[in-house]
Amino acid sequence: EAMGLSMPFNGTTPGVDARRKTMSHLTGNRIVELVKEDLKLSSYLTREAMENGIRVLAAIGGSTNAVIHLQAIAGRMGIDLKLEDFDTITKDIPLLVDIQPSGKYLMEDFHYAGGVPAILKELGGLMNTGIETVSGKNIGEIAELSEVYNRDVLRSLESPLKKNAGIWVLKGNLAPRGAIIKPSAATENLLSHEAKA
Repeated sequence: EAMGLSMPFNGTTPGVDARRKTMSHLTGNRIVELVKEDLKLSSYLTREAMENGIRVLAAIGGSTNAVIHLQAIAGRMGIDLKLEDFDTITKDIPLLVDIQPSGKYLMEDFHYAGGVPAILKELGGLMNTGIETVSGKNIGEIAELSEVYNRDVLRSLESPLKKNAGIWVLKGNLAPRGAIIKPSAATENLLSHEAKA
């Protein structure tokens, strides 16, 4: 959704929510239109779109597994996406969503607080807002139409859960090619630790 590859709210609408059926119907209609317009995945999945996905991943405290998956997708698309890029792209991204495992609320709470469109709005100028999406609107237009309904769940840039919560790439003698840490889910003890290995 953050990369523009699905309809707004598709990433967070709960499976038991009646709007999931509507989302499926809208998605099916849009897929047919995209085929008629000869628009393919490559029309939308660009380096800039992937950067948007990485920023949103950091802002929601998403899974470190996404690093592996995004690099694999980038490779298939011929996009140069290095491990170090995750560190660079997310260095100014705070944790804005208070959901598990980094926080206390559930994914459905995030959805009802405004979902991905609201995160796009909160991240504002940090995003590539001109990126076209499969919905027919660009990222900036989707963000503009959104609203935050619960500030306990979805925070602002001025009042984040954690200020520096991106995706950190660590290197050293134990991981010369790099290792990933999600600081939003790390304890303070983990961030500075000395031990025998």
